[in-house]
Amino acid sequence: MKKRRSGKTKIIAAIVLLVLVAAFVAGGKLWVNSRNDSRRKADRVIAEMKRVIPELGTTTEPSGSPGRDPLPALDVDRIDIVGCIEIPILDLLAPVTAKGYDNEFFITYVKGSPVKGHLRLNGGRSDVFKQLTKANPGDKVIFTDVDGVRYVYTVTTQYHLKDWAKSDNDLLLTYEVDDKTDFVLGCDFEE
Repeated sequence: MKKRRSGKTKIIAAIVLLVLVAAFVAGGKLWVNSRNDSRRKADRVIAEMKRVIPELGTTTEPSGSPGRDPLPALDVDRIDIVGCIEIPILDLLAPVTAKGYDNEFFITYVKGSPVKGHLRLNGGRSDVFKQLTKANPGDKVIFTDVDGVRYVYTVTTQYHLKDWAKSDNDLLLTYEVDDKTDFVLGCDFEE
């Protein structure tokens, strides 16, 4: 009798293991498909932005045009886009969404404006901003709004910040390190 129960137990354990492996593989495929969908969506938004703003990603010179405050938004693929961020040294060109839209491969507007200063944009540490720590003082960062107005910034510092009242850069590119700390790439407006 014990051998039968032991044999049944082994069969049940094997079935449970197969079900768990199948669920893990299916979950992994869903995660990869979700990531690919996010990447394709970001690529479609960038393609539309390049159509609307032909010079996007081709120049690092300020446009000289005055921008608007608050930032205007453009509906692209049912996402409110306020602009694009470009860091040429990192080969990064990513769409910036209005508040409330949080997705991989997109950067989210948090507060401030390029016109009045203290523009804060947040991205993901493991996706769109994964190379952010490789930017060095002196590197250029360009924010282009949906009107095509380019704001050129220079990286001045990198730091970890726990108290947002202490930030004083014109542009802050951030991602969450832990519950209490953000990594910040601080940039100042280029005159």
